[in-house]
Amino acid sequence: MAGKGQHTHVLRADTGIKSAQDVLTGLRDALAQHQHIAVDTQAVTAADITTVQTLLVARRKAMASGGSLRLLEPVGAPLQQVLAAGGFLTPGQADADFWPATLHQPTDNPS
Repeated sequence: MAGKGQHTHVLRADTGIKSAQDVLTGLRDALAQHQHIAVDTQAVTAADITTVQTLLVARRKAMASGGSLRLLEPVGAPLQQVLAAGGFLTPGQADADFWPATLHQPTDNPS
């Protein structure tokens, strides 16, 4: 990895299975050039389980190389929905520490 500073990698549009190869290639390129990556998901218009898997693989690759990959807050709504529906935000999940803490907080406002 060349750059030691933090790089922001922006995911845009559909990041699901149709675009999985492009998302993976973009993350792989960013990991090859930068040690620390922050992923911005605000422009994501569609996500699915492939998006989650791709982010987790990229995170593991970054960590194996002595770097880091984290998500910027707020996480885009399509990704939030996949994480919630897939049970990724429930306590005890293996990668729970990867998803921003704000996603783990209840969204209901008790009256």
